Amino acid sequence: MAYLCPRCGSPVSRAYNSGAQFTAGLIGALFVAAFGSFGCQKCGKIPRAEFADADRRKMLTGSVIMALVALAVAVGVLALLSNN
Repeated sequence: MAYLCPRCGSPVSRAYNSGAQFTAGLIGALFVAAFGSFGCQKCGKIPRAEFADADRRKMLTGSVIMALVALAVAVGVLALLSNN
């Protein structure tokens, strides 16, 4: 889901960190994406407070879902490893 920059109207994206993905793999990438900031190519980082209330609720929902998926992946991997 793309959000629009409250300053210029361009699409914004979640900040991703390739270092975290390299270090912690999928789980690290999901946590960084879930709790990272949003950025616009034109305006740079955009604080969540500048977005509309409806967008902030959607962002929070997406962040919680990504964090839960990361936890589910971690539990799944641990369960598979403990059975072998």
